[in-house]
Amino acid sequence: LGFYFALMMVFIAVAFGYVFYWKTGALPWFMVCLFFLGLGGANFAMYTLWLPEQYRTECRASAFAFSTSAGRFVGAGITFLVGAGVRHFHTVGIPVALTSIAFAVGLALIPFAEETKGMRLPT
Repeated sequence: LGFYFALMMVFIAVAFGYVFYWKTGALPWFMVCLFFLGLGGANFAMYTLWLPEQYRTECRASAFAFSTSAGRFVGAGITFLVGAGVRHFHTVGIPVALTSIAFAVGLALIPFAEETKGMRLPT
C-alpha cells in the first residue's frame, strides 16, 4: 500500500509540478503521468461507495444525487476558469496549480467536520 501512495505522490509532483509548466509537448507526457497516477490510486471511484454512507436512508439517493451533480456543475465552471487562466498566463501549469487552493480550503475545513468513526450510523 505504501508503494502505491509513494508512486502517486511522485507522479503528482512530476505531473503538476513539472510537466504542466512545459510550453510545448506537455500533453503526451502528462497522459503518461496520469497513467501512473491511476496506477497509484489517484482516482475518485471510491467516492461513489463512500459518499452515500454519509446520509440517512430516507434522503440518501437525493443527497447523493445533489452532491455529485453540484460537484459536476462546479467542476464545469472551474474548467472555464482554468481556460481563462491559460489564456492569461500563456501556460497550463499556473492555472492548474491555482486549483490547489480549493483543496487547501478543504484541508482547512477538516478539523470542523464531525468524526463518525465508532458511532452508530442512522438507518
